[in-house]
Amino acid sequence: MSNEILLEHKLKDGTVVLEREQREQDSLLHFTVDMTIDYPADVVFEQLVLAMVDSERSWIWPIEYEYSPERPQGGVREGCQFKMTYKVPRFDKPEIPAKAVTYTYVLAQYRPENCLFEYRSVDHPLEGGAVVQTLPLKKNQCRLCWKGAYKQDVEQAVVVESLRNYIPFFYGKMEQRIATGPSGPSV
Repeated sequence: MSNEILLEHKLKDGTVVLEREQREQDSLLHFTVDMTIDYPADVVFEQLVLAMVDSERSWIWPIEYEYSPERPQGGVREGCQFKMTYKVPRFDKPEIPAKAVTYTYVLAQYRPENCLFEYRSVDHPLEGGAVVQTLPLKKNQCRLCWKGAYKQDVEQAVVVESLRNYIPFFYGKMEQRIATGPSGPSV
């Protein structure tokens, strides 16, 4: 089995990496976001949870590209399902508007006291999930650790190519929103 780095993107204060682990029958895509953010860990965690359930209220989430179309029934708790709608730009043909597609996830683990949650895909073309955690570094600074693994079959090459373009784009936009803060750019 071999590993291949598909993407290593430098953010202002972090990195995004997408790596493919070739296995006998399929591949496993490993996805890692490691970002230092100048806000307290609990504040960033709250914004990430809001992104899952009420994206329009999350000031860090690029809702023009990914948003939650509805709140989970019964609220945020382990085992709840939530939906995310993606509007991935056509990087190969920017003149074509992005189509919206919605996928369902299950919240496999929810530990707000540890600023941690884990989700699993239900109907996404790539089967898998991720663990998201914000770790305090200083009073007003944290580290966002987002690590996932997704199974990729041979016929999903176009999905992987889309991820290679979308991941740095999306997290770059997220980093820009974080830099402007909760009230937007100062005038």
